[in-house]
Amino acid sequence: LMKVVEGGHCVILGYTDCTRCLIEELAKAKESNGGGTFVILSPRSKEELEHMFFSGETDLKGSRVIIRSGNPVYLRDLEKVSVQSASQVVVLADSECSPEEADAKTVRTLLTLKGQNWPSKGRLIVQCANPANRHLLEKLYRADVVVVGNIVTKLMAQSSNQPGLANVFSMMLGFDGDEFYSKEWIELVGMTFKQVVFRFPEAVVLGVFSADGECILNPGWEYQMQVGDHVVVLAQDDDAYTFNNEPYYWKEVDDTPTRRAIIKSQPSLRDQAGNVQDEYPSKVLIIGWNNNIGPLLHNLEGMVGDGSTVRIYSPEPEADRKAAIENLAQQWAPGVGFESVTITHAEVDSDVVSSQVELKALRHQDYDKVFVLTEGNGRDSGDQRTVAVLTQLQNIHDMLPESEKTRPFCPVVEMCEDSTKEHLKLCNLTNVIHSSSLVSQALAAVTEDAKVNGIYADLMSGREHTFDIRSFQQLLPNETEPKELSFAEAAWKLSVVGDISLIAWSRICEDGDIEWKMNPYDKVTPRPWTPNDRLVVLRRFKDRGSSD
Repeated sequence: LMKVVEGGHCVILGYTDCTRCLIEELAKAKESNGGGTFVILSPRSKEELEHMFFSGETDLKGSRVIIRSGNPVYLRDLEKVSVQSASQVVVLADSECSPEEADAKTVRTLLTLKGQNWPSKGRLIVQCANPANRHLLEKLYRADVVVVGNIVTKLMAQSSNQPGLANVFSMMLGFDGDEFYSKEWIELVGMTFKQVVFRFPEAVVLGVFSADGECILNPGWEYQMQVGDHVVVLAQDDDAYTFNNEPYYWKEVDDTPTRRAIIKSQPSLRDQAGNVQDEYPSKVLIIGWNNNIGPLLHNLEGMVGDGSTVRIYSPEPEADRKAAIENLAQQWAPGVGFESVTITHAEVDSDVVSSQVELKALRHQDYDKVFVLTEGNGRDSGDQRTVAVLTQLQNIHDMLPESEKTRPFCPVVEMCEDSTKEHLKLCNLTNVIHSSSLVSQALAAVTEDAKVNGIYADLMSGREHTFDIRSFQQLLPNETEPKELSFAEAAWKLSVVGDISLIAWSRICEDGDIEWKMNPYDKVTPRPWTPNDRLVVLRRFKDRGSSD
């Protein structure tokens, strides 16, 4: 194969389920400059890679894609794609092996690149499969290391209590709407964070980058802006927002004593990880098996009450699953394991996974949370099985006697293809997680702006704050539900009861669908409000630096 003679191009090392989505996202970012050049290097054959990439609908926005076959641990193959002169090099984690094996492959690739100091002037972005290996990869070579697998499963776990959370998070990741921006405004030095929030009518203020580069989302309303602080916002574009000399919304009252009294009188319902802690034991059903099972169990452990049970339904042999879970427990909960949940298994033949008889025997109606993981060979076959299982389950649910319909049928569904979301929507199933898209959106955003990595890490860490969807009454129990509400008024009311930043809100459309709106253009004009509408917030549940 001919050597790629390029410079300033983007090299993707490896081919996974998210490669096509990743290039589509990056192509959106480069569209305004006339497009870019993307070069894929993978050990698969060139013919297989071209078939995999071009067989589906791909919108490259004027960019072009070059494909080469080769192993990224070999110098001669890296030279094929001119890694040395690339402006961006993205190393993908191999999704067909365990997280530890994937990171081991990445280590070899990084060492090959390090030996040549490649890319010589470009940036290196690395996908880490196991969060425990993040610091190893960062120390090994100059790279922005992105841990995105845990984002998917954390959102899946949270979506079981807060449907729609993944949809809102996806809106924050992509290049289609509002994006993350950060800028220093010397005029804001000395102001409190609360004063800053109401000085940007065209943006939603999320936090700050301190002078030493630390990302501090929702630092607390009384945080005082320092010299060197950069304000982190969600906005339509980097030139689509500016600060006002005067606040666009303000009430001349000293609410600090009131806020502190309210916070003290309303003990947090959060556990240390920031998840919504179930008060009682939960029954959880997981249909399917893939590499996300370990981090999903880990995240569920932090959510469900002690004594909870998890049943896993899959054609994967039970003995293999038990062995894998033992290994995963040591990765995700070293020395502890998954102790707060009891895991049982239901094994089924591969050719009858979606059989009505087998699914009916599961009695999904007895479970508090139902998750459906993508399982199968390839994106299409995995989603095909998912859709078949869900339509059967929905039909079974519809035929249940009313006395057994004690819970709504609202499973959390992992999918790989965009078309699957539309098929599920026709079945009134909207609590879906597009895993490949989330991973690729996160990688693409960090590829375009290294600072975004710090925002994602802080946003999903769960150490001091959490991402929530709540009703007005859940967040403001002492307030009367309004008939009308403006975005600015909602943000102000939330500031009185805690360190809670408003990011987005919902409304119910005429067809019954939920529409999420982030950073509304008009923040001061009231709109009709109903008890079914929701607020999306970033809620701080622990003081910065606190160990409690």
